[in-house]
Amino acid sequence: MTFEALLRAAPPPLAARWLGSQRIDLAECGSTNDEAGRLARAGARHGTVVIAESQRSGRGRDGRVWQSPKGGLYLSAVLRPTIPLVSVPPMTLAIGIGLCDAARTFGAPAVLKWPNDLLVEDRKLAGVLVEAQSQGQRLDAVVVGIGVNLDTLPEQVSETAISLTEAAGTLIDRELFIAQLLARVERWIERYVGVGLEAIIPAWQERMATGLAARATVDGAPLTGEVTGLDLDGALLLRDEAGQIHRVRSGDVEVIRPSVSPSL
Repeated sequence: MTFEALLRAAPPPLAARWLGSQRIDLAECGSTNDEAGRLARAGARHGTVVIAESQRSGRGRDGRVWQSPKGGLYLSAVLRPTIPLVSVPPMTLAIGIGLCDAARTFGAPAVLKWPNDLLVEDRKLAGVLVEAQSQGQRLDAVVVGIGVNLDTLPEQVSETAISLTEAAGTLIDRELFIAQLLARVERWIERYVGVGLEAIIPAWQERMATGLAARATVDGAPLTGEVTGLDLDGALLLRDEAGQIHRVRSGDVEVIRPSVSPSL
């Protein structure tokens, strides 16, 4: 595809106001979240972003390894929102919406998998990792990590992951995608901070993957049920075989990939 054709296929420009106002680009690092965390502790301002072409020690939720070769986007941001410490984990949902919208803008039929993954046809396209820095119960900073499979994929994850290029069916200009991502994530962070989860939950459910099940532990007993949506505080809702709805938290639940592709 020529550069002119790529521009014709690209979404209209959308600019972030403060997210990415200070940007640090690295060829390689251990983890962009670690780099952003170090900068946050040193006083980096709200909206500072670290972007690496590859990571040696990329990680996801619960310490899982995130394969981070060249061809992906590895981005972490320093946020200093005026929210209580307890409100940090649900911010993942708001960031996921912005990430999903950015991918869809380029033609990828992306859907959200609770609490922090972006899927296309049951294959992982991207993920979010949110980490808080605090002193006691006072929040100092939030480090938001976003990993996106932009182009190439490691062979060992090719069956379970997908690139944005493949999902969109077209070449993706890295800088155009970064601009869309920052602008859309910024928008949803502002909605979350300004309004709270009541502005986030309906939007997240509109973008959620369907046909998912989850294994959980409820009151000490194992439970497998259908994912039906979110509770008012962002907890996952599961329907068991008897039709009863159960609410579970992230530490108690494992979402199972569907046997058929999720639909929009």
